[in-house]
Amino acid sequence: MDTAQAGLLRSLNFFDVLGYAPTLPEVFLSWDQGSSIHNSRYTVLDTELTSALHHLIDQRIVTESRGRFALAGRESLIRDHEAREALFPRKLRRARQVAKWLAHLSGVRAIFLCNTTALAHADDQGDLDFFVITRARTIWQTRGLASLPFQLLDQRPRPDRVVRDAVCLSFFVDDDALNLSSLQLSEDDPYFRYWFLSLLPLYDDGVMSDLWKANHSLIERHSFARPWIVNPAVKISSTTFQIPHSKILESLARRLQISRFNPSIKQLMHQDTRVVVTDHVLKFHVDDGREKLRDQYYKNCQRYGIEA
Repeated sequence: MDTAQAGLLRSLNFFDVLGYAPTLPEVFLSWDQGSSIHNSRYTVLDTELTSALHHLIDQRIVTESRGRFALAGRESLIRDHEAREALFPRKLRRARQVAKWLAHLSGVRAIFLCNTTALAHADDQGDLDFFVITRARTIWQTRGLASLPFQLLDQRPRPDRVVRDAVCLSFFVDDDALNLSSLQLSEDDPYFRYWFLSLLPLYDDGVMSDLWKANHSLIERHSFARPWIVNPAVKISSTTFQIPHSKILESLARRLQISRFNPSIKQLMHQDTRVVVTDHVLKFHVDDGREKLRDQYYKNCQRYGIEA
C-alpha cells in the first residue's frame, strides 16, 4: 500500500470511529501523512490522491455513495448522516442566534461551532458546542456574560434531563493562548487534530488566521489542510453596540464562577487536559472520550496494516 492510500485510510478510519461518512473535500483536506513525517511533508499531488482513492474503491476497501465515503461494510454511516444532515438548518439557525449575542460582547474575537454540529452530524437532541476566542484579560467576564441568558432561559446542558439544542459554552481561550498544543493528550490526539480542522467559523475579527498559524503542530500531518473560511451565508457581522469589558469585572467574574463550579469540575481541575482552568484557557470537558477513541482508531489502523 503506497503513502497516498495509507493517508486516505488513516483519515477514513478516524471518521469511521467517529461514526461519520465524510465528503470528498473532507477526505482530501484531512489526508494524514502519519507520525513519521521526519520534519518534512511528503509531497503528494491531488491527482495521486484521486488515483489512490479510486484504487481503494476498486479493491472494495472503500465505498462511495451520494458524494460520501466510508470503509467497506460501513455504508450505514452514509444513510445515518443523511438523516442527521436534515437537522442541520435548524441547528445552524439556533447557533447563529447564539453567536449574534456573543458578538455583542467586546471581549469576543472569534466564535466557532465545533464537534458533530460543525459536521452537520449532530442528532436531534445534540448540544450546540462552541469554541470562543476572547481578548486577553477578559476571558472570565466574557464567559460569564456569554452564558448568562442561556442559564436564565434554561437552555444550557443539564445532567438531569435533555435540553434540545442546548447551548454548550465550555471552551474559551484568549488571544494570548492561541497555541492549543498543550491541551492535547500526550503522544498523539487524533480527535483534537480533526476537531481543529473541522471548526466552523461564525464570527471573526481577524484573529482566526493567527489561530491557524499558532497551531502548526496540529496540522503538520495533514498536508492538504487549509485555513478555515467564514461562509458569507452564515457569517455574523460585527455589531455597533457592544458590552464593554473592565479590569474590575474580570476578577469579580473569576471569583464568582469558581465558587459556583460543580463538584465534577472542581475534582478534575489541574488534573489533565479534560478540565483546564486558568486566566487564559477555560475548558470544561468532563466527559472526555478522546483516549477511548484514540485506542479504537489505532486498532482500526492495525486492521488495515497501516501505522497510525
